Amino acid sequence: MTNSHSERALRVDGKPWQPVRPPKRGEDRTAFHAQLLMPGFSLAFHAAALRRSRSTVATYRAAAIEAARSEPAIMAAVDAAVWAMRAEHGLQMAQVRGKAQLPAWSHLAIGEYRKRGFSRRELAAAFRCAPGTVANVLQGKGTAYALFSGERRLTHAQRNPPGRWRRDGNRANKD
Repeated sequence: MTNSHSERALRVDGKPWQPVRPPKRGEDRTAFHAQLLMPGFSLAFHAAALRRSRSTVATYRAAAIEAARSEPAIMAAVDAAVWAMRAEHGLQMAQVRGKAQLPAWSHLAIGEYRKRGFSRRELAAAFRCAPGTVANVLQGKGTAYALFSGERRLTHAQRNPPGRWRRDGNRANKD
């Protein structure tokens, strides 16, 4: 059971975060394209949140990249959205995601809520994931890509594979 302080802090007052729906023809697409270009979201997250297929979302994202090349307002909207992001938004994203993996913003939000004093079980219930997932996030496990750069992060085992998997073909421990 949680105390009243915990309940107030994990509840988000005001309008909840919702994905920007694809606009109809002729409508302004800046906000939609900006959301698709924000770092920290996978195609699977957008597909689950927008209730579209991954291939449709990939098409949307390709169109957003093309539009951003000619329209600087889109990247300005991305920057504004990144600066406006709060832990409460990460919580709402986790609740909207369906069966997709937690977006990177939810990972950051889990860390923020943990600093506020919430237990792993309380966070797991709020973010709709397993307590083990919360533990992995808090320990920094499972971060395959850097949030803002998109660069691949390799684990120690991936950087130093066993001898039989080395690219040079030489085994580390020859018998």
